[in-house]
Amino acid sequence: MPRSLGARIGIGAVVAGVITLGGAGVVLFGWAVDETHFDRPSAEFDALRTEIAAVEGVDVAHSERWVEAPTFSDPSSAVLLKVRADALPDLLALACASTYPDPVSWAVEVDTVARTRISLFSDAGRGCLDVGFDPLSAVAEIDRSAPGAQVQAAVMENGMFTLYSLDDAFEDLIPLVSRAETVRDAAGLPPAGAIEVAGSRLSVAVGPGEGPAFEQLLTRLIDDHDVTSFFSPAGGTPIDGVEKVQVTAPERHHAAVEAAIARSTLPIAGLPVTFLPQ
Repeated sequence: MPRSLGARIGIGAVVAGVITLGGAGVVLFGWAVDETHFDRPSAEFDALRTEIAAVEGVDVAHSERWVEAPTFSDPSSAVLLKVRADALPDLLALACASTYPDPVSWAVEVDTVARTRISLFSDAGRGCLDVGFDPLSAVAEIDRSAPGAQVQAAVMENGMFTLYSLDDAFEDLIPLVSRAETVRDAAGLPPAGAIEVAGSRLSVAVGPGEGPAFEQLLTRLIDDHDVTSFFSPAGGTPIDGVEKVQVTAPERHHAAVEAAIARSTLPIAGLPVTFLPQ
């Protein structure tokens, strides 16, 4: 409760102002909450888009320059591109040579001859497209390791290199698990910490030298025990505060699954195992 007459008068004036503005205030609040974009095109951004579209093998799927409520200032620029793998070097060279004056956010989907799709993302910045690692070598190694997969490669805010797949069947990700360090090395990232390989049915943090052991365990769980999902701690704190391995498998295999995990040489061997409904 306000402790002075001045405070009560001030709050009353604000309330009166809100009532007077009525629907306009509600609309402005809604725009701010849902981050509604208001187009702010510019000749410079149009020229950048034209330059990008002129690169053979590059398709501009979406481009936008906009402002947001409530300030309607500091325009943001973003482009979403579909790129043939052989055109990626030309795109990177164009970005570095660009004279566009504002920061740009980049989202690039790279398609390879083997039908692998690798998604790369760059926070807003001027000039070169900075994804946090060597995109050319990383794309080539992911394509070799998991041909035909759909993979998003990124360095997360906590510094962990993450390979996230949009594929539903996690058995297709086992080659990425076994070769996670090879991909990390190709990306030019320091050989420290774990690499997260994840998808809708898999989440593992591959520590130094652990790729082959994870490959062996996951292959056994799939082939011998009909496991269809596997989630182990991959950084961060679980919602319930308890680190555990979560598995989906037929009930008749539960004891064998627990035994296989316990016998592994991985750090997760000592964690409790819980089973998710099928």
